[in-house]
Amino acid sequence: MLQLIERDGDLAVAALVDDVDFFTSSDLRTAGHRLLDEGCRYLVLDTSSLSFIDSSGITVLLAFWQRLHAADGALVLAVPDTALRRRMDVLGLDTVLTITPALGEAVDRARRLRATDGFPSRASALPAEPESA
Repeated sequence: MLQLIERDGDLAVAALVDDVDFFTSSDLRTAGHRLLDEGCRYLVLDTSSLSFIDSSGITVLLAFWQRLHAADGALVLAVPDTALRRRMDVLGLDTVLTITPALGEAVDRARRLRATDGFPSRASALPAEPESA
């Protein structure tokens, strides 16, 4: 259900390797909460192998977000499938969750969030974000 790809202290990168529905969402919830119990505060989830997620799966993702948000952490989703991203946008999840189109971008975003969390002096060492016109 949840396959760990990389672990770096309080940052974990994992892949959703099976569809998430009513019957499998409890396994996802258990695996994700285990990661959070082990000190994960920044969780990146790769959805590239995911072909289906129902409302129970979305509920699990939101539970992860709530718990990480309460711990001053973050949940970042890598959602390369445009149809899935569009469904998440329609549901308004893009206003709550951090969603990127690629895993590398999601990991970079999580690392930037972690680097600036509670370390203002380290934030200045990060390259400036490009300004939009």
